[in-house]
Amino acid sequence: MDKMKKIGLLGAAALIGAGLAALSEEKIREFVKEKVEAGKLSKEEGKILVEDLVNETKKQRLNLEKNIIEKLHSSIKMADQELGELADRIDEMKIKELEAELERMKGLRKADK
Repeated sequence: MDKMKKIGLLGAAALIGAGLAALSEEKIREFVKEKVEAGKLSKEEGKILVEDLVNETKKQRLNLEKNIIEKLHSSIKMADQELGELADRIDEMKIKELEAELERMKGLRKADK
């Protein structure tokens, strides 16, 4: 696989993870703000809860990104191996075709003599 495509896939995975984390952080803040406004949490408790949840979300996002990148690397490595094997098989087929053509031409040459 082309190196630029590999980099593009990895970058896309990282951006998706970052986007999900940002969305989650926003939702966490909204949720906690609602609880503070409803009087179910103090401002200090809300602040601590937001920090804890955001930190946990970031850890989970990093683990997700790591897993995605590992899976992408594995898939790319496997695809590269398969492409290499296909290239070898194509080369073998070409060699056989060329050998057959050479034998055919030798046969024609002998027939002409």
